[in-house]
Amino acid sequence: MKNIIRTLALVFITSGTYAQQLPFTSQYMFNDYLINPAVGGSLDYMPIALSIRSQWTGLEGSPKTQFLSAHSKLGRKIGVGGYVFRDESGPINEQGVQLSYSYHIQTADKTFLSFGLGGMLFNHSISTSKLKFDEPDDLALSNIKQNALSPDASFGILYYSESFKVGFSVPQIFQNNLYENLESDNQNTLVRHYFLHGEIIFNVNDNFDIAPGMLTKMVPGAPPQFDVNVKGLYQKKYWLGLSYRHQESIVTMVGMEYKQFQIGYSYDITMTDIGDYSSGSHELYLAIKIGQKELPKRTAKFQ
Repeated sequence: MKNIIRTLALVFITSGTYAQQLPFTSQYMFNDYLINPAVGGSLDYMPIALSIRSQWTGLEGSPKTQFLSAHSKLGRKIGVGGYVFRDESGPINEQGVQLSYSYHIQTADKTFLSFGLGGMLFNHSISTSKLKFDEPDDLALSNIKQNALSPDASFGILYYSESFKVGFSVPQIFQNNLYENLESDNQNTLVRHYFLHGEIIFNVNDNFDIAPGMLTKMVPGAPPQFDVNVKGLYQKKYWLGLSYRHQESIVTMVGMEYKQFQIGYSYDITMTDIGDYSSGSHELYLAIKIGQKELPKRTAKFQ
C-alpha cells in the first residue's frame, strides 16, 4: 500500500513541472499579488478579486483552480492582504490560505520600493477513490486518502510607480516534504520557486494605452519558463490582450471595467500534445475596487 501511495505522489505531484506544484492564472497581470506579497498595498484602493480557471477543458481530471484575494494599504507605508485558493487536479486536491504584510518606502517622486512577507498554510490530499485499479473490488485501495498539512512562507520585492512595476518573489521557501509516510527523497518535496515579473504602461493618446509585460518562472533543476504579454486599453475601460507562454500556450484576453467593477476572460490555445485531447483552457476574472478615485483622462496608470 505504501508503494501505491508513493507512486501516486510521484506521478501527480512531483513530476517537476511548475503547474503541478503551484496553481496559476493566465490573467496574473491583473492580480500579481497572487505571485508576490510585496504587491499588497501598492494601489490607492483595495481590490477584491476572484479568478476561476478550468485548464485543458475536455480532458478527464484536468486542473480546476479558484482564487479569492484582497489587499490594501494601511496608512502610507504598511500593506496587508490575503488570499484563499482551491486547486483540484484528478485525485490531487489542494486548499490554502496566505496572509501577508508589506512595507513601502518612497524612493523618489511617485516611485516606491516595497518588501513583502507572506505566511501560508496549505492542505494537500490524494484521493484514490477517483482512480481505477486493476482489481476494482479492492475497497482498501479505492478508499485510501492521504493528507498533508504544510505551513510555508513567501518573500517578495516590488519597485513601482504609477506607470511601471518590476518585482521578484520566492514562494515555498521552506521546501517541506508532503507526506511523512513516504520514503524520504527529493521527489516528495515542495520546490522553492523564483518569479521575476514586470509591466509598463505607454500612453499613446487620450484614448489608447499599451501595456507590455513579462513573467519568468525559475525552478532549480528545470529550464526557466517565461511569459510575455501585451494588452491594449481603450479609455482605460476596455482591453484586448495577447500572451505567449514559452512552448506551452498562446493566451487571448478580453475585458472591461464599469465603475468599480472589472471583468476579464482569457482563453489558452494549447501548443503541446495535450491539445490533441483538450479544447483549451478558460479563465474568468472578476474584481471590485473599493475606494478607487477617478483618474484624469490622460493618466496612464495600473488598474
